[in-house]
Amino acid sequence: MEKIYKGQVKLLLDVLPLVSNEQCFALHGGTAINLFIRNMPRLSVDIDLTYLPIEDWDTSLGNINAALKRIGVDIEKNMPGTKATLREEASKLDIATASASIKLEVSKMGRGSYAPPEIRVLCEKAQEEYNAFCEIAVVPLGQLYGGKICAALDRQHPRDLFDVKYLLANEGFTEEIKTGFIFCLLGAKRPISELLAPNFIDQRSALEKQFLGMTEEEFSYEEYELVKVQLVKEIAAVFDDSDRDFLLAFKDTSPIWDRYPFGGFPSIKRKVQLLLDLKEKKPEKHTALLQKLTDVLGR
Repeated sequence: MEKIYKGQVKLLLDVLPLVSNEQCFALHGGTAINLFIRNMPRLSVDIDLTYLPIEDWDTSLGNINAALKRIGVDIEKNMPGTKATLREEASKLDIATASASIKLEVSKMGRGSYAPPEIRVLCEKAQEEYNAFCEIAVVPLGQLYGGKICAALDRQHPRDLFDVKYLLANEGFTEEIKTGFIFCLLGAKRPISELLAPNFIDQRSALEKQFLGMTEEEFSYEEYELVKVQLVKEIAAVFDDSDRDFLLAFKDTSPIWDRYPFGGFPSIKRKVQLLLDLKEKKPEKHTALLQKLTDVLGR
């Protein structure tokens, strides 16, 4: 593994115990998966956080940045030679030493967790290799992988598909994972139809420049492409008729939240409002997008 990545992981593991002091946050993303769910099949060098309380926009942003400021102060106090710079407009902390730098980012729109977060312990391999120990709150497994699957379908980065490979080979696309995927799908920026039937893009350059060195395990471009195809097929197979009808009702701005009671979450409320605006102001475009989703879902 590349030395630069290992230095970033060491810095990340020094920072995480200070992050865990802020109970308004839970970890999500690749670091949660590879360092706390799996036994570090690949390195991960970013700290991605979910802000748990459901509050109005201004209150949320104020509290997020206040918590990040406290983390930054703790970092500089407890880690001599480390600089933590808060970018309030982005709700990000840039953390750097003389030899490594990482970023800590809070999802401003993806606030809230549909079930209580779970306290997870750093995996054994990371404990041994980095002589470190920490535990931290992680979003529920379904939400964790739901976000990862949406990212894999959207940007199609090799890191995301590598993580999905381990999911499909272990837990599989369970009901728990499906629930979390639907939760994240509803609040995603990209239209549902584009995520469920993505246009595959060439990511050879990303594999070579942004993935190699993160794992000792071979992950060829051919395997990457196979995982992409398998993921799309797995999603199509796991949806039942009620799931498909629910997604169509959501797209048509008339969701019934009995089975998936997610209507109060900020990202999903925003998506519903955007769909309502589209339906009112550009009804023909809305109808076309609804028909596209109908076709993708085979209804």
